[in-house]
Amino acid sequence: KSTTAFPIITLIITIMIRRTTSLASAAAAKPTDRIKVAILGSGMSGCSAAATLLDSSSNNNHNFDISVYEGGRGIGGRMSTRRINDESGKTMYQFDHGCQYISAPKTECFRKELDKWKERGWVQPWEGTFATVSVASTGAPASSSSSDIELSVESPSDVKERYVGYPTMNTICENLLLQPKSEQSTINVVTGKQARAVAMHHSKKEETDQPPWQLYHKDELLGSYDWLVVTDRNSAQELRPDLADANVMEFKQVNEHIQSIKSCTTMIAFEKPLPLPFDGLTFDHHSNHAVMREQFQSLGWAARDSSKPGRSRNSDSPECWVLQSNPEEAVRLLEQDELRDATLPQIREKIREQMVNDFMNCIPTLMGKSGGEESKQIMGTFKIVDSMGHRWGGAFPSFVKQELFQEMESQVFPEKQFVACGDYFGTYAARVEGAFLSGRAAANEILTCAGR
Repeated sequence: KSTTAFPIITLIITIMIRRTTSLASAAAAKPTDRIKVAILGSGMSGCSAAATLLDSSSNNNHNFDISVYEGGRGIGGRMSTRRINDESGKTMYQFDHGCQYISAPKTECFRKELDKWKERGWVQPWEGTFATVSVASTGAPASSSSSDIELSVESPSDVKERYVGYPTMNTICENLLLQPKSEQSTINVVTGKQARAVAMHHSKKEETDQPPWQLYHKDELLGSYDWLVVTDRNSAQELRPDLADANVMEFKQVNEHIQSIKSCTTMIAFEKPLPLPFDGLTFDHHSNHAVMREQFQSLGWAARDSSKPGRSRNSDSPECWVLQSNPEEAVRLLEQDELRDATLPQIREKIREQMVNDFMNCIPTLMGKSGGEESKQIMGTFKIVDSMGHRWGGAFPSFVKQELFQEMESQVFPEKQFVACGDYFGTYAARVEGAFLSGRAAANEILTCAGR
């Protein structure tokens, strides 16, 4: 115990000393300086950081030139929306294949922010029917029979707050980045480019106007920056090129105490609506994991995506469903021998195949049917128009030493002009709220170091 605690304590003290030293010298910053900030990732924490900096520029003498680099095809990170377009480019249907909804705020800060989003039309409440499927608690040993399964619908008195981006989940992130905020500051969003940060090593005694960071995509120089904001905890992994040349060993050492939980998602478009009495369903594997696995296999969540505001279907458009895996079953699925050397498309296809099969097989049970020929006839009436699988490499944080991250909403190294944020910091980890608060804290660290 004591041998592992000393390096951690030393690291935290070192961070505090470095921050104090840098803050003392921050007063020398010129009030009219333009500060160039690079943000890696366009998820909620990155968008929150960018929006906070832009908002601040009208209240202080610093102007920011912000560049947000997103390796994926669109803005949003795990708040992304998958759009399926026709040949003309028109969206036929869409899926919120990451974050499913925003829960009731835990803090006054996020409550005020959510109220702003509601006023601006960025979010709307998801007022669907929600249920939980579990193994009935009878006191007797549960068998694998479907008769042990019970479906509990959320009562009107227990309805929880649920909000979704309108008309898509990633609308929130898009608006945070793209809505004009300041005439003094600028923002540039680049998608489809995985940025690699290179630390420019300057001697402390050396006077130079060269910024401490350069960003590359492969061999292409993307730009030079005064501050680097990293929003993906997986950037610290050795196999990732993001920070291979960044000289931020302190960040990587702290990140050894956190792991990423993988998740599998499958999107299905049905020709006609499914006759299921809910719009969102939680599969409670804790009630009896053995029975739940026998009955529902990989499934952890199922949502009628078309029931969300802005996603309603026309008479001739398909009904869209999103399936998400149970964490333990995701590991079981992804660690199969046949996927050991598989390509990403092969992994996605295996996910699609498995989860579609699991969902189709359990529909009769969820409808209250007993099985047999009747179930086969029911399943034959549900025609799938389209389906696709997706693997989230870091869907949720899992902590080895959670107290390290609960005590800080972001992690700043002022001398290196580097700050990390994400949904793994603070008290509300793995929530949209936690990601928002962390991004806001990261931006405030930059503002503090700049002397506001």
